[in-house]
Amino acid sequence: MERFTFEEDDLGGAFYLFEDETNIGEVTFRKRREDAISINHTYVKKEFEGKGYGKKLVDKVIEYAKENELNLSATCWFADKVIQSA
Repeated sequence: MERFTFEEDDLGGAFYLFEDETNIGEVTFRKRREDAISINHTYVKKEFEGKGYGKKLVDKVIEYAKENELNLSATCWFADKVIQSA
């Protein structure tokens, strides 16, 4: 069963994706301003690549940004691609 965990501090945050107890990957973001965040890193373990997990991680940040009324950008090429297609 897939589940996400979330960590946040003054500089930004991260979502981690697990399948049962296995950590599949993560996405991290930095706070740019009070009303803006930027995804700076997306990672999925090699054995889980190509299964849509990276998109699920970025989608989680998109959802977080919408819920918190934050502007969203990305310096990570993969996250930028997902955001542009959303």
